[in-house]
Amino acid sequence: MNQRSFIYIGAGTALLGVLMGVGATQIHGDAGYGGVGPAFLPWLVATVLVVLGLLLMRTARTKLESMIEMPEFAPRWLAMGWVSVGLLVNAMLIERVGFVCSCALLFALAARGFRIGADERPTPRDSLRDLVLGVIISAPVFWIFTKVLGLNLPALFKGGWI
Repeated sequence: MNQRSFIYIGAGTALLGVLMGVGATQIHGDAGYGGVGPAFLPWLVATVLVVLGLLLMRTARTKLESMIEMPEFAPRWLAMGWVSVGLLVNAMLIERVGFVCSCALLFALAARGFRIGADERPTPRDSLRDLVLGVIISAPVFWIFTKVLGLNLPALFKGGWI
């Protein structure tokens, strides 16, 4: 990529931050505990995007040599396919089988894709381990969001723990 490409990427990142800031002005609500309201996180992300975009543009203008070298390997389409299938399956199943099961399946399919992308041959044991790890990671997330924060995530059983 040349210098001009990075300037455009930086400008796009900064513009995205500005647009997010404009969107944050639409969020109304009283500040909660510690003075932090519902617009705090969008404003924080918008500010970081603008700063990073400006830094990227400045770096692109001041750095004379190539900022990045093109990779010397072919795209990993099969790996990308496994990760994409995981995302699509998660979106299709989350309301039917619940958050924990669909996210565990997403984790297992994405891990398989990453293994294939690293030129490994995933075994059934790897897939089972990834599925179990997906449950171990997604179950606490589900419990924290539903029980601690009081948010509604799709559950396998009505009012259930999974």
